[in-house]
Amino acid sequence: MKMNELKLVYFSPTGATRKAVMETARNIDLKSVSFDFSVYKEKKPILKFAHNDFAIFAIPVYYGRVPALFMEYLKNISGDNTPAALITTYGCREYEDALLELKTEVESRGFKVIGAAAFPAEHSIVPSIGSRRPNKSDIKTIAEYGIELNRRLRKEESFDNINIQVPGNTPYKKYGKNALFPKADVNMCTLCGACAKVCPAGAIPVKEPKKTDTKKCIGCMKCVRVCKQNARSVNSLKMKMLEGKLKKACQSDKKAEIFLQA
Repeated sequence: MKMNELKLVYFSPTGATRKAVMETARNIDLKSVSFDFSVYKEKKPILKFAHNDFAIFAIPVYYGRVPALFMEYLKNISGDNTPAALITTYGCREYEDALLELKTEVESRGFKVIGAAAFPAEHSIVPSIGSRRPNKSDIKTIAEYGIELNRRLRKEESFDNINIQVPGNTPYKKYGKNALFPKADVNMCTLCGACAKVCPAGAIPVKEPKKTDTKKCIGCMKCVRVCKQNARSVNSLKMKMLEGKLKKACQSDKKAEIFLQA
């Protein structure tokens, strides 16, 4: 099939998912267009992809699921039997139902999934878990995924007979409740507004960046990472408790899992 453009649709508050999708795209011989939903958009864009486009949908795993915020954007995206590949990144615990959920939702919107992958990444809340992943070895694996997708795009005239199977269960695991809300130290905050500009959930008012709307906050920690004054943080006791719990559940040596039909 003669392909048109590579469409990159992703959500990556702390950058690991973006790194994975860009490395995959770098090995596909198509001009790419990015749709980054990591920055909050009150009005969700309507996107329609052609049958000869190739789309990559990439998300971090939240509570074993596709982030609910990303699902709001996905509702306005449609394809025309458009071939697509999936990427999930997860903080070295488990990706559980996320890949199955993403595949199901994408295919229900007119896409044909021809490949899927789950890549371990540095944990967004406890960076010492999976520290600096994706690392050099991970990047090589991600590149190989892109190379294989590119080969299939060149080889196949039709993707109708492809039926990728991925792990997961239905009904999906229930979303966990976010208990970590980064808050600003009012004495350290300089009102620069950097946190408000990058918050993917629109939980930090631009005119009042010392505040956090806990009903909107998804606990992605992006505001903590971008604050140059180190004015934003989470409750230290809650963080210590979560860190102890996660270190028992996570394994930093997790391997990538790639699903391609032979």
